[in-house]
Amino acid sequence: MKHYSVPNKNTSPYWAEFFAGGGMARAGLGSQWNCVFANDLDPHKLSSYRSNWDAEHLIPGDIAAVSPELIPDSLDLAWASTPCQNFSSAGLGNGLLGNYSSAFLTWWNLIQTKQLTYAHPKLIVLENVRGLLKSRKGEDFRTLAESFAKAGYSFGVVLVDAVHFLPQSRPRIFIIAVREDQHIPNFLYNNISNPTWHPSDLVEAVANLPTFIRDRHIWWEMPIPSQPRPILAAILEDDATHWHSLSQTQKLLESMSPSHCNKIRTAIESGIPSVGTLFRRMRPHEGKTRSFTEVRFDGVAGCLRASDGGSSRQMLIFVNGESIKTRHMTSRESARLMGLPDEYQLPNIKTHAVKLIGDGVAVPVVKFLDDHLLSKLTTANHRFSSRTSESHSSLSVTL
Repeated sequence: MKHYSVPNKNTSPYWAEFFAGGGMARAGLGSQWNCVFANDLDPHKLSSYRSNWDAEHLIPGDIAAVSPELIPDSLDLAWASTPCQNFSSAGLGNGLLGNYSSAFLTWWNLIQTKQLTYAHPKLIVLENVRGLLKSRKGEDFRTLAESFAKAGYSFGVVLVDAVHFLPQSRPRIFIIAVREDQHIPNFLYNNISNPTWHPSDLVEAVANLPTFIRDRHIWWEMPIPSQPRPILAAILEDDATHWHSLSQTQKLLESMSPSHCNKIRTAIESGIPSVGTLFRRMRPHEGKTRSFTEVRFDGVAGCLRASDGGSSRQMLIFVNGESIKTRHMTSRESARLMGLPDEYQLPNIKTHAVKLIGDGVAVPVVKFLDDHLLSKLTTANHRFSSRTSESHSSLSVTL
């Protein structure tokens, strides 16, 4: 039985979910959007998608094998969470030249094919990791920005960290592009950057773009989130039983640097039961690189990653006086850290669940972007088009 309903096709904006994974963007956009196309290659993610959603429009397989005719014309929104392994700091760093992240170019060819008949999407959201900004010395970001600009899109870039909404540090880049015939209300953009959404590395990346691309760029305006986020302890399962052995825990503790050992010592001496997160990282040491265990007790988990992204799975540590216990995070706990409801069906095999979740987009972040940009743009243009003749001379943003 599916958990999520599809709205009336006559009243809801149409959208497509490229590199859909388990449909986490769909969870964030909700039932007010009508998904008319979805695609992914991974068989385990496809299985999860079918378990949780109406999969009538799901096209399985490599994006390179997708025919443009399968994608509806003039979509209100195309969402693409393109593979990030080659942009990630934990990956190989070969950017758009890499086997994974080059999928952007294949996907963009589909968009360009639609453009030939002026049937390309009205809005596009491209999501990826922060490393995209500096990948190959900024060349990859320039390539993506140039692609949007030459196709006639105005575009803005925001960095949104899931920590605003969830106890997980997960900064992600979102390029939000608007087709040139679409109206952009003045209240949705500003003439200057906002440090919350436009940190210094993003501002620098935009400043380094050629003038003809930069002239197409918008500083999107969004409110600062004010709702308190859940605490880490609130997402933990009470009946988790797969604890590490004493020797496994000791090995983790012995692989910590002095500064992280001090964090453990402080937690013990506080006398207050504490829960923190552990993860293993490769760090330079005495001229070589070795694996260290790092810990944090600030109530926030580190960024969840897929196991094939070059980083280890995240673990939990529980300190109560002299008692120290550790274990890996469960699949359900990881899903909660991404904002997925407990009704969402996860793969039964943990490695498949970890990959699905680690490759996904945080659900509340998608909802936030929808509430404060996407739906407002769509609504404004439905109203705008009802007051104007059917032409392609509608207002774009004036910078």
